[in-house]
Amino acid sequence: MIRRSFITASVSAILAVMLSACGYHLRGSLPPTMLAKTFFVEGVGRGDPFLREFSRILSYTGGSVTATPGQAGAVIHVVHVRQDRRPIGLSKQGRANLFDLSYRLVYEVTTPQGEILLPREEIELKRDYFNDQTSPLSQTHEEVQIQQEMQREAAELMFRRLAYALNRPPEDES
Repeated sequence: MIRRSFITASVSAILAVMLSACGYHLRGSLPPTMLAKTFFVEGVGRGDPFLREFSRILSYTGGSVTATPGQAGAVIHVVHVRQDRRPIGLSKQGRANLFDLSYRLVYEVTTPQGEILLPREEIELKRDYFNDQTSPLSQTHEEVQIQQEMQREAAELMFRRLAYALNRPPEDES
């Protein structure tokens, strides 16, 4: 009887070790090398919706955005942010009713000392938006929601790119 419980306990322990060694981690969690990372974001204001969304994503996964570059493990330099609304279609009355909304973000990531961790990259998102002019107030609200969605998506894309870049092993310089 004691032998059987010993075997059961041994098998359970071996299974637990095997599962922990397989590299399994919860979806949405930061990779181990990013857990200690805090980021300083420069080039956008503290009230910017993109920065708020990026901070929210980091906080959900255990990371944070710091107030000064000296406290950060990495510095995100936002080089260029642009949000555009371009008419691409007209109604019978000659009013613009189809728009191309775009959000473009150019950034690079360095250490606080200036060493490049992630070279300059660009995120560009586009959405077509139809405004039939029957309810201008609700259409404006819908357009704002689409723009916020693009900022949220850009923040998620940047987070995934950072997680990948900071978690990959260094390349051999041969």
